[in-house]
Amino acid sequence: MSRISLAIAIMMLSLPVLFSGTANADFERGLGLYQRGDVTGAANEWMIDAENGNVVASFLLGHMYKSGNGVTKSDRLAFPYFLQAAQRGHPAAQLETARYYYYGNEEAEIDQDYVEAGLWFDKAALNFSGEAQYFLGVMHRKGQGVPRDRAEGFRWLLLSSNKTYVPAFLLLAEIYAQGDGVVEDPVKSAMYLDLARRYVDPAASEGVADKQHELRHFINSEAWAEGRLQAELWVRANEQ
Repeated sequence: MSRISLAIAIMMLSLPVLFSGTANADFERGLGLYQRGDVTGAANEWMIDAENGNVVASFLLGHMYKSGNGVTKSDRLAFPYFLQAAQRGHPAAQLETARYYYYGNEEAEIDQDYVEAGLWFDKAALNFSGEAQYFLGVMHRKGQGVPRDRAEGFRWLLLSSNKTYVPAFLLLAEIYAQGDGVVEDPVKSAMYLDLARRYVDPAASEGVADKQHELRHFINSEAWAEGRLQAELWVRANEQ
């Protein structure tokens, strides 16, 4: 985790657990060590904080072990810290925990478990995680851990798209292009493809280009033009 992403991880969430003055001072000491480049010292400090119930410390330690930043890279050691933070209500930790169960992890000795994954995605989705909402959309549409329900899956994908989560845009584009559980609509397909292009991280833009190429036979030039216009209206309506 970079120093920038560390700061974002600390600031981006409203946590349900408040720290005592002493616990907060301990955490700040670890943060000071991290900012001075002593990543190992910060990890040691936060291990004590995590044992004392500091949710942010648990979450950051999970990321440090997952990435090998200042500590030995280990999913086996990362997962318990994510789980600890998730159980205390940390939304990003809930999302990380859900991913471990969704994919399974041999090193962490976690079997793929869609039911358990769905429980944690649901908790993260209630905290407005667009990624968690996307996964719930996929799981409902495929019947992973829940009865297959394309309408419920579609509802979750729309919620995710409202958070400008690019994979949701791409899946909605595919659904509308192929009429998969909805009325086929090439204009909406083009709209979601254009929204994906607008919001994608430049480093991941190749995935958007690939999806556009995949769906090109479903969308004629008139639909592309109208879709781009609808995308512009969508942006204006959702960014006010």
